[in-house]
Amino acid sequence: APATIAAAFAAQVAASPDATALVFRGETLSYADLDRRATALARQLAAMGVGPDRPVGLFAPRGIGLVVGALAILKAGGAYVPLDPEYPAERLEHYIADSGAQVVLADPRIAGDLPPHTARVLMLDAVGEGSDPTPAGAADLAYLIYTSGSTGTPKGVMVEHRNAINFFAGMDTALQSPEPGTWLAVTSLSFDISVLEIFWTLTRGWKVVIAGDLLGGAEAPDGARAGTEMSLFYWGNDDGAGPRKYELLLEGAKFADRHGFAAVWTPERHFHAFGGPYPNPAVTGAAVAAVTKNIAVRAGSCVAPLHHPARIAEEWAVIDNLTNGRAGLAIASGWQPDDFVLRPENTPPANKPAMLTVIDQLRRLWRGEAVEFPRADGTPFAVVSQPRPVSKELPIWVTTAGNPATWQEAGRIGANVLTHLLGQSMADIAARIPEYHAALRAAGHDPADYSVTLMLHSYLADTREQSMEVAREPMKDYLRAAAALVKQYAWAFPAFKRPAGVSDPMAIDLSTLDEGEMEGILDFAFQRYFNDSGLFGTVDEAAARVAELKAIGVTEIACLIDYGIAPAQVLTGLEYLARLHDRVNPATEGDYGIAAQIARHKVTHLQATPSMARLLLEDAASRAALSQLQLICLGGEALSPGLLADLRAASPARIMNMYGPTETTIWSATADLGHAGDQVWLGDPIAATSLHLRDPQGDPVGDGVAGELWIGGAGVTRGYFAREAQTAAAFPETPEGRLYRTGDLCRRDSAGRLRFLGRVDQQVKLRGYRIELGEIEARLARLPGIAEVAVVAQAQGSGERQLIGFVTGAADLDPAGLRAALSRDLPDFMVPLRIHVLPAMPLTPNAKIDRKALASAAPPPAPRPVPATVVAPAP
Repeated sequence: APATIAAAFAAQVAASPDATALVFRGETLSYADLDRRATALARQLAAMGVGPDRPVGLFAPRGIGLVVGALAILKAGGAYVPLDPEYPAERLEHYIADSGAQVVLADPRIAGDLPPHTARVLMLDAVGEGSDPTPAGAADLAYLIYTSGSTGTPKGVMVEHRNAINFFAGMDTALQSPEPGTWLAVTSLSFDISVLEIFWTLTRGWKVVIAGDLLGGAEAPDGARAGTEMSLFYWGNDDGAGPRKYELLLEGAKFADRHGFAAVWTPERHFHAFGGPYPNPAVTGAAVAAVTKNIAVRAGSCVAPLHHPARIAEEWAVIDNLTNGRAGLAIASGWQPDDFVLRPENTPPANKPAMLTVIDQLRRLWRGEAVEFPRADGTPFAVVSQPRPVSKELPIWVTTAGNPATWQEAGRIGANVLTHLLGQSMADIAARIPEYHAALRAAGHDPADYSVTLMLHSYLADTREQSMEVAREPMKDYLRAAAALVKQYAWAFPAFKRPAGVSDPMAIDLSTLDEGEMEGILDFAFQRYFNDSGLFGTVDEAAARVAELKAIGVTEIACLIDYGIAPAQVLTGLEYLARLHDRVNPATEGDYGIAAQIARHKVTHLQATPSMARLLLEDAASRAALSQLQLICLGGEALSPGLLADLRAASPARIMNMYGPTETTIWSATADLGHAGDQVWLGDPIAATSLHLRDPQGDPVGDGVAGELWIGGAGVTRGYFAREAQTAAAFPETPEGRLYRTGDLCRRDSAGRLRFLGRVDQQVKLRGYRIELGEIEARLARLPGIAEVAVVAQAQGSGERQLIGFVTGAADLDPAGLRAALSRDLPDFMVPLRIHVLPAMPLTPNAKIDRKALASAAPPPAPRPVPATVVAPAP
C-alpha cells in the first residue's frame, strides 16, 4: 500500500489517467494532466533544495493552482505550509519565519502581496528542467498547519504522511463510498479538514470541484438557468380506492423536488373517473407540500367559480406557509355543467365573469385587504383571511383551452397562462402568445415577468419505439375517457364515415361506433398525439421539441405523467425527464456559487462546518441544492440538534458528525447520524485510533463521569514545530502510548456514546476554526488605554455562538476603533463581533473575571466598589 500522499495519488493516476480530477470554474484537469503539472513544478522545487521534512510556503487563492502547488510540494518530498491570502500580513509573516520555510510557492497574480520574508519565491506557472525529487517517507512531514496559540503566538502542527495515510484508511471505512462521486471542496487549505476534500478524494478517483470564494453566485445573476422550466402535472383516471392511490403523486413529487423541477401541479375534477382522484388541489397540494422541500406547489387548475374566494385564500395560505412561499394557482372558469351543483349561481355562461371576479377578490385577500361578502340578510361582512401567507403576491395563472379572448384577458389582468395541446396545435399556441404579450404590455406589464406554461403528456425512454410501446394503450384509454377529444379525432380520421347531415364534430354520437371503428379512431388519435402533441420519444427528441416550444415563447413545460402507465414504470421513466430537465436548463455559465456548482456538476458529497451549513440553509438557492446531495459531513465545531433538524428538512442526504483536532490528523471520530433522529454525538474512533476520558491528574474516569478527551493511535502527530515544551505538555507519554490532550470535556452517555460538553481551557471552535481566546485577549490587551480584557463565545438568538469582547480602561475607548485595530493583526474569524466597554468586570467569589457571566446576556453583580451590578449589553 502507498506510504505517502504523493504515492497514493500516483497510484490513482495510473488507475484512471483520463478521469476528471479537478474542476474550477471553467477549467478542468484530468488525473494525468494534474499529475503532469504537479510533477513539472515538483522538479523545480527539488532543484531549489526542497526535500523531505522541508516546509514550503504555499501562497495562492482557491483554484486549480492551489491544488497543483500542494501536490507539487508533496511530490518534491516537502511539507506544504498554507499561506491563505485572506489572512493578515503579520500572521503570514510569522508563518513563514516560524516554519523556517526557505521556499515559497506563489501565484504570480498575487505574489506582490506577500509579507516581508527571506525565502526564495517560485511562481506556480514557472517552467524549467529542474531536478529529480527525493521522495518523502512515511515518517516525513506532509504539511505544517498553524493553529491559534494560547500565548498569543500561533503554533505549527507537524503532520506526517503516515498520519494522513491512516486517516485515509479511516475515511474509507467511515464514508462507505465504494464508488467515486463528486466532492465540492469548500474549505480553505489553512483548515486541515481540506485534506479530506482534496487529497483523500484525489487518491480515491473522485472528481473534485473547487468552490469559489463566495458562497453565493455573486459573479452571475442568482444562479439563473438559461432554459425552459419543467414541472410535473397530474390528472389520471381513478383506478379504485386504496392506500396506494396517491403513491405516484407523492413519489413523483419527491423525485421532482430532488432534481430541481419547478413545480408540481394537481387539478380539480368532480363526479367523473376521468381525473377523479383530484377533487381539490388544495388537499393534494398540501400532501405534496408535506413531502417536498424546494419545489413550487400549484393548482392546475382551481375552478374558482365553484368555490367561495375566502376558502381558496385560506386553504392556499396554509400551503404557502407549509412551503415557505411556494404556492401558486392556475384559475379555470370550468366547463362541465354538472360540476356547478357545487355553486349553481355560477353555472355557464356566468362562470367566466365569476372567474375574473374571484381572481380579483383572491388577490386582494392574499395581500391582506378586507374584502366584503354578503351575509344571509344581504348586509356586508369585511373578511380578512387567515392564516396570512408568506408570499406578498399570489402567483396566478389563467387556464385556457385556446380561446383567444381568454389569452388576452390573462394579459389584461397581469396573470400567467396555463394551456395544453388538447384540441390546439403548436401553430395555435404560436399565434396566441404574441397576442398575450401585447395584452400584457397594453396593461403596463413586462412579458418577461410572466410565464406561459404548456401541459404535455410525457413519457421518455431509450428509444422512440420503447416510448411508443409503453405509452400507446394507456394513452388510448386516456383519450377514450375524453369524449370531446375522441370526437375531434374521429372527425379528422380519414377512414371515419361522417354521419349524414352532421357538420359539428361535437354532434357525433359515439355510441353508434362499433368496436373496430373506435379502435381505429383511437389508434389514429394516439399517432397524431404521440407525434405532434406530447413529449414522447428519446431525450434528444424531447429536447428538440422543447427548443421548438421555447422559440415560440413557452417558458415552462408541465409534464403530465399519470395517464394510465403503471406507477413503477412512470417513476423509472422520470429519470429520463430529469436528464431532459438538466439538458434544457443548464446552470448559467459564470455562476460559481455553491448552489450552481452542485447542480452543474451533480455533486454528491459536501463537507462543511456547522456555521457554513447554517449559511447555506439561509440562502434559498443553496438550501434547494442541498437536496441533491448523498452525504453531508459536518465538523470543526459543535453541531446543534436544531441545525441537524433543519438540514434533515432540506436534504435527504446521509449526515455524519465528524470530530477531531489538527493534532490527531483531521477527524479522529465519526458518527453516522443517518437520515432521521435529533441525537448528536462525537462518534466512534476511526482506524487505529483510541479515545480516552481522563481526570485532571490524567487518570481514567468512571462510566458517566465527565473527563478530558485524550486521543491515541496512528493519527497522533509529531507535535508543535520548534516547541518542545508545549509538545511535551500536550502529548504525554502514557502506558497506552503517546496521547494528545484535546482540552475537550466529554462524557459517555448510557448508550456508551461520547458527548461533547465544552472546553476545559479557553479554546473554542467557531465556524470551523479552533481559536485560543487567550491569543485574542493578548492582542487586545496591548492596545492603548486597555486595563482588563475578556473574550468569550456568547450564544446568539439563533443558537449559534459569536466572539464578544469586553474591556475596561480609559473613558474614551472606542469599540469600533478597537475592532479595527484587531483586524490589522488577526484574521476576520478571530475579531470579536462586538466589543463592550464596561466600567468594571464581573467577578466570581474567588475574585476572578466571571467569564460565564460574560458569556450570558446578563452578568451577575460584581463584588466591587463600582456600580453594584454590571450588566453586559445584550447581543
